[in-house]
Amino acid sequence: MTATAEPKLFSVERLAERWDLSKWSVRRLIVNGDLKSVTIGARRLIPLNEVERAEQFGVGTPRKASLGNGAKRAQNK
Repeated sequence: MTATAEPKLFSVERLAERWDLSKWSVRRLIVNGDLKSVTIGARRLIPLNEVERAEQFGVGTPRKASLGNGAKRAQNK
C-alpha cells in the first residue's frame, strides 16, 4: 500500500480548503505578506514549507483540526 504524499505546492484554492477559509482570505494573507507564494505562469502557488511555517505560527489552521459548521451544529443539538 502506498501513502499519498502531500503536494509540494498548494494552489490558493487547495490551501483555502485545507484551512477552511475562502480563497480571498488566502489571497489577502499573500498580499499582506503573511504568506509567501510563487507565481508560475498565471498560477499563484504556496510552497509546502511556507504552509507548515504559517500553521506553526497560527496563520492557518488545518481543516482536520478545526470544527466545520456541520460539526458545530451537531454539538449544539
